[in-house]
Amino acid sequence: APVFAEERYSARVPENNAAGALLLRVRASDADWGANARVRYRLWEGRVRGAPLSSYVSVQAETG
Repeated sequence: APVFAEERYSARVPENNAAGALLLRVRASDADWGANARVRYRLWEGRVRGAPLSSYVSVQAETG
């Protein structure tokens, strides 16, 4: 299974960020070989004030 570089990640997010602003970068690695070692990231879809979380933030699947 992938292992994250940090046990927990935390970020302070200022209000009114510009669209596309970097908020936080996470990193994980997998000890497998080849394609099985590839780690992809995604955001667990939740809701914020009734709106989908993905309407507020996004994740770069390849880089975290």
